[in-house]
Amino acid sequence: MGIIFFIGGVVAGISRFYFGVKPKILNMKAFAFYSYYIDEKYLEIIKNNYGEEITGFLLITGLFLFAFSREKNEKDEYCFLRMKALAASFYLNFAFLLAALLFTYGFAFIYMLMFNMGFGLLAYITVFQILLFRHRRENLNDRLTNYPDPTE
Repeated sequence: MGIIFFIGGVVAGISRFYFGVKPKILNMKAFAFYSYYIDEKYLEIIKNNYGEEITGFLLITGLFLFAFSREKNEKDEYCFLRMKALAASFYLNFAFLLAALLFTYGFAFIYMLMFNMGFGLLAYITVFQILLFRHRRENLNDRLTNYPDPTE
């Protein structure tokens, strides 16, 4: 389900940000704690196109579901791998934010913050999959080296 949400978010994001599609059906009123477009508004009902919000929701929800869903054959050892991946993704996310703070300015920094909403989950997924691949490869090598020789 996470992959479906993520792909939907990618398609929605490309259509919204690359092609500039803003369907009128997504124009709705929303309660805003703070809004700044032409003028500042606090705690007011505003008119908004929900294209960006739907895109972000689909992307982040899809990544979250994919990241924290169980493996088909979940084993107890995977809990330790998940913990290591979570710690590594925290450090990677911190490094990304620090680099964005030091080397991007203006709207580019805002775009980096938008990207950062999903970067931690992407880092977690990547690190966990690498750790899982290494773990499975080591276990396969152990089984192959400990397998009895049929010629004996």
